[in-house]
Amino acid sequence: MKTYDVIIIGGGPAAIVTGITVKKFFKEKSVLMIKEEADGLVPCGIPYIFNLLGNDAGKNKMGPKPFVDLGGDVIVDSAIKVDKTAKKVLVKSGEEFSYDKLVFATGSKPVIPTFIPGHDLRNVFYVKKSFPYIHELASKISGFKNIVIVGGGFIGAEVAEQMAASEMNITLVESEPLCFSKAFSPELSAIATDVLRETKVNVMTSTLVKEITGENNTVQHVVLSDGRKIEADAVILSIGYKANSQLAEESGLELNRFGDIHVDNYGRTTVKDINAVGDCAQTFGFLTGRSDVIKLASTATAEARTLGHNIFGIRIKKCTSGTLGVFSTEINGLAMAAAGANEKNAGESGVELISAKFSSPDRHPGGLPGMTNLTVKLYASPVDGSILGGEAWGGKSAGEIINIISLAIQKSITVFELISFQVGTHPLLTASPVNNPIIRAAEDIVYKMTYS
Repeated sequence: MKTYDVIIIGGGPAAIVTGITVKKFFKEKSVLMIKEEADGLVPCGIPYIFNLLGNDAGKNKMGPKPFVDLGGDVIVDSAIKVDKTAKKVLVKSGEEFSYDKLVFATGSKPVIPTFIPGHDLRNVFYVKKSFPYIHELASKISGFKNIVIVGGGFIGAEVAEQMAASEMNITLVESEPLCFSKAFSPELSAIATDVLRETKVNVMTSTLVKEITGENNTVQHVVLSDGRKIEADAVILSIGYKANSQLAEESGLELNRFGDIHVDNYGRTTVKDINAVGDCAQTFGFLTGRSDVIKLASTATAEARTLGHNIFGIRIKKCTSGTLGVFSTEINGLAMAAAGANEKNAGESGVELISAKFSSPDRHPGGLPGMTNLTVKLYASPVDGSILGGEAWGGKSAGEIINIISLAIQKSITVFELISFQVGTHPLLTASPVNNPIIRAAEDIVYKMTYS
């Protein structure tokens, strides 16, 4: 039986970054990664396998090569048992490995709506974070005509848009009045839903699925709560993800009320020398400090770096008090992004906000080729002006604009500081220095705080 200093169970972004960080900063330590599939994939790139990436789904592969290049070991197998007392991991092939430190990076899996009759019929699919499964799904649906997608969050909407670019008839069913409502404010959710409706997708909001029906165990229709039927050759259910934490629970680890592995700010579980990171691990809301459900590759990799640096003892202080949700997407050419608090989620958490938005061309002068209008909306504390959230929509720069706002939130920057924010500009690359939308939105909040 071989012994490793660190064993990582999982092969996704959190596992890879944990492994890279440990091998980079603790070169003498031996690290084993146990992953179930030889090929991984970029989770956020899944929707584009159905159109933009064409038949070359291999472009969406993601593997542990950077970790291996640093001297890490990888086996393709399934961990089936962890003995936390003997500090051993048993894999499906029968091999056992012992460890000094263990990391669960087992990711998440789609929520299965067992409450919907017919959820298990043939040609009912899920958006699994599995390269073989998604590759096979893309191949299977290529000959279908009518596809119903249930769930209007990021994955459901993006998959719908990509599939609709072909000759398929795509219907998206969302139970909420607006798509993207869990990530965006009501204003931006409405904009995103309207933009999605401008594509070839038939978007049905405020609509519930009652049943999936078929013959010979194969789907034929989706039945709505009002009795309407939608013809379907295939149904894709995309109503969220939950932690893949069964092995952890069987190993005696504590889970929270969402089924996530309970961890502290440094990824340490309640069992000595066992850690958890990424989608399988508990997150705490940045503003509320309460358990939250944020399952993003971006946050997973940030947590993995912290864990990797501190796995053998706290060396680097974690500088953030929780996990900040930062989201971005592009639908029908409109880039949209959000971070932190907005009117909806702040109201649910009892957080008071003041907001302002500003729009300007993202080139100057505005007549330059490639110009798009960029809107930035900031949310701040009405007491001290600290930035609590933000949104941006327009051209592709919105994706990086939201990262600037995310940093402002994490570092408790105030609108007063943003007024003197020094930026670099260029006519072909940025908005005018006179009308930088972040600065102008901050200025409007200061005006409201001063005169309202």
